[in-house]
Amino acid sequence: MTPEVTLSTYLIAAAIAFGFGAVPVAYTVGRLNGVNVFEVGSRQAGATNVWREVSRKQGVIVTVIDWVKGLTAILMARQLGLEGSELLVPATAAVAGHWNSPFTKFKGGDGVVTLMGTSMGIVPIVVLLSLAIGTALSFSMNKKLAHPSLWGGILGYVAFISLSLRPGSNIDPNVVYGLTGIGIAILLHSVYFHKRHKHYFRPDDKSDSTFRHDQLG
Repeated sequence: MTPEVTLSTYLIAAAIAFGFGAVPVAYTVGRLNGVNVFEVGSRQAGATNVWREVSRKQGVIVTVIDWVKGLTAILMARQLGLEGSELLVPATAAVAGHWNSPFTKFKGGDGVVTLMGTSMGIVPIVVLLSLAIGTALSFSMNKKLAHPSLWGGILGYVAFISLSLRPGSNIDPNVVYGLTGIGIAILLHSVYFHKRHKHYFRPDDKSDSTFRHDQLG
């Protein structure tokens, strides 16, 4: 029997999702390896910064756990009775938690991997296929394109739209539009952060990374 969905259901699901999203995985992994991710690289608590400033192995670990955070948030929401486009509420809350974790003074990362996890929980088969297509392009074109991950993401998104909105698809279009909206919000969040902190991304600014490596031997 599916539980009755009320305003309280949405609020509880959103609170749980925000809590999962707010778990500071990148910051914790960085600290365990002697690095404060908010003081090196992009100064963001995300898998990419850990990959670049700590190690690839630790970056993969953060990616997996951040993905699980998003997926778990949706699975919990399903247990409360939310389905379809209703799951966009906890999906948004999980990303918001990743952006503004109260455990790290409301600092965080972009939330791309967390969104991937929530999307997998909402439309698993389509997202899995889209990720496979995008990842395959990224690896196959790694030496031929200037930004293979970007192009892989674009192709993956095109595949997601095509598979979701194809004739005969049983996926609610509102889910597709909603996930797209969250993705656009993440993009704008990233652009705003980069614009506000241009000095973090100067290629000639190596002082923090050099200092860190010297300290770690």
